[in-house]
Amino acid sequence: MTRKNVNRKLITTDDLKKYKKLLVLTNAHLTDYQPGGDIQVTRGPKFHDVILHLFPQTRRRGIESALRRKWVKY
Repeated sequence: MTRKNVNRKLITTDDLKKYKKLLVLTNAHLTDYQPGGDIQVTRGPKFHDVILHLFPQTRRRGIESALRRKWVKY
């Protein structure tokens, strides 16, 4: 779970609970590691496969610009 790319098939429910607890205790998923801050959105596979599903109702900083990047063609 601490690697950049994780194999979703190998992750158990217990692993997800422990990883969420780790994130909550360290604020590692939040902008500037601030309690109560927005979730730092990234385009990485770990964010989309794991973190996004662990915190579905939380505010996400950068989601608008991340979506906009996908729509803009240069």
